[in-house]
Amino acid sequence: MPASGAARRESCAPPLSPTVTAIPVVAPRPDALGALAWAVVASTGHRLRRGEGALLAVNLSLIATRANGDWVRAALLALVSTLAILVMYAFNDLYDAPADWNNPKKDHRLIATWVQHRRVGVLVTFVLKLVTLALALVTLGPTPAAALAAVMVVNVVYSTMAKGMPVADVLTVAVWGALYAAIVDPSPRVALVVALMTAICHLFQVLDDREPDAANGIQTTAVRSAALSRAVIVALTAALVAAVLGPLGALGACTALTPLAVFFLVRDAGVGWLLTKAYFAVMWLAVLGHIRAAG
Repeated sequence: MPASGAARRESCAPPLSPTVTAIPVVAPRPDALGALAWAVVASTGHRLRRGEGALLAVNLSLIATRANGDWVRAALLALVSTLAILVMYAFNDLYDAPADWNNPKKDHRLIATWVQHRRVGVLVTFVLKLVTLALALVTLGPTPAAALAAVMVVNVVYSTMAKGMPVADVLTVAVWGALYAAIVDPSPRVALVVALMTAICHLFQVLDDREPDAANGIQTTAVRSAALSRAVIVALTAALVAAVLGPLGALGACTALTPLAVFFLVRDAGVGWLLTKAYFAVMWLAVLGHIRAAG
């Protein structure tokens, strides 16, 4: 789940932060467009290597469940979902590049590429968003295209503003997850479950990044206070239990308390994030089974 899904919490220095001047050029590519094409793919690849990218897996699993033999549409949904993830992660990395140089979790070659080609990168990501939207509208219709347009707006709002606002950072990522899933399945129940899974995973991510975020003056939910983080995880978990009560039944819904138990029992937020994602993988398969059975 975004990170980061699909969206991981990073520093959010302004685009023209003074830190840019301190960044050396690392293995620059001679062709700006070629370098940016690599950077767009690498932004997602870096996240996948770190165990992120669950939102793409959610959409691909929904596509497989909902295909009903229409494999051309299924392939187009998969293409649009993949392009959307690529361009949204690329925009996030482009915006954060100046501040990310001091983050040891980041790919420094990737950061240097975004910084070196920053102005062209803004144009490239904007054009890619328009192309992806046009493809969705022409091949899939207005409903998936509307969901895609909305999630791209949320991507910009999160990257430029919400990631440094307590509670809003988690809620914005929840909306990001819901709208991304709505490209494939606009049903409210699916959107709600994906939103809650994404938000809970994001909370564990910002807890894991609490120290570097605090050092950079970024007021995430985790940085603001431990009490606020507890309140948010309790509220999200309670909402998740209610959301899966229908598809999973009372006993299955009780298992949705797992993230809350992990939060209180596991001291390492990074490990907690992995354990929570593992539980969500199993829970999501059960939800998909219910969707398939319901036709």
